[in-house]
Amino acid sequence: MTMEDGSCPPAVAPSGSQAEDYGSWTLKQKLEDLINCDPIHGIMPKNPKYKAYFEEKFEEKLSTYVRVVLPKLRPAIQKDSVKQFYQVYNCWSGFMGLGEFLYPDILTNMASQNALRCARVALQGTSPLLRCRRRADPNTRHRYGFAPLHMAAENFSVDMVKLLFRCGASANIRTKGDNVIEGLLPLHVAVENASMHKYIEDHWAHGDHIINLIFLLCLPEMKMFLDTTRLIAKQTDNIVDEVWNYIQHEEKHVQAAILLLAAEKQLRGRLNKSSGKASLNGFDIVKSRIGDALSTIHLEGLNMVQEGKNGRALKRLKDKKEALLTALVLVCIVHKAGEALDGYIQTHSQFHSL
Repeated sequence: MTMEDGSCPPAVAPSGSQAEDYGSWTLKQKLEDLINCDPIHGIMPKNPKYKAYFEEKFEEKLSTYVRVVLPKLRPAIQKDSVKQFYQVYNCWSGFMGLGEFLYPDILTNMASQNALRCARVALQGTSPLLRCRRRADPNTRHRYGFAPLHMAAENFSVDMVKLLFRCGASANIRTKGDNVIEGLLPLHVAVENASMHKYIEDHWAHGDHIINLIFLLCLPEMKMFLDTTRLIAKQTDNIVDEVWNYIQHEEKHVQAAILLLAAEKQLRGRLNKSSGKASLNGFDIVKSRIGDALSTIHLEGLNMVQEGKNGRALKRLKDKKEALLTALVLVCIVHKAGEALDGYIQTHSQFHSL
């Protein structure tokens, strides 16, 4: 079973000093160590001898997949042809996965190419995959450290995101490994890529009026980016913290605006519904954090003046204050007008597409 972070529960093994004394393991423990081995999810035997063997065999099969099978599979994925996918699978199934799971590379490639039909049959494990009980796991990372949802977010494929969520994908899996920027959620990928849209880069720069930024984000050309971000934000934990992380960075006003607009419905609701008591909504919490940060900066500035400090340090503090005040204006605008802005985006985009 796959855990939320994309890994699997650790194999059952002795604890403490016994974990290194493999000679003292019972037969049951040795069998469990082998049975729980799952190379696709990064679970290897604890015994170094068996671990080396499984790693070698896994690398051999994966190498064959990359070298021989992937070139045959790539045209099927590019055309999103289920028929071609089945043809490749029927000939090369032994090199396309282990146990009940396909290699993670297969689903991430499908997400990368927006191959919805192929991804659907891979995730569902339908015939002929059913014969060997093999399917794609939406929460397993590619060998380079990212999950299928990261790829769908990068491509802003609303339909692929919906499909992955229907099949159990988690929005809270972070990138991991030497080949990627570690710690990125699919939400971060969507927000960062949306912030680099040509309309924004050409018509807004840091320091410009925040109203102009909101106007640009409401253009029909931005709807796909906001829709994708909204879908992912709905499934992402601690959305207030994610908004706050962008606000704390002085150069991240565009990203903060995108996430505020995409997640405004989530932020508008009470975040502690289970208690039955009145609680702050997300906007109130963010505004409170900005207020606390401004108070801290104000006190730091007073202390600097009293100590006779000025120059670069004081200017730096002033810049931070200005950035937070701008962010506060942004939060207040989306809090008050977010619903109307969303309605405008949806309606205006419909007319634009006619």
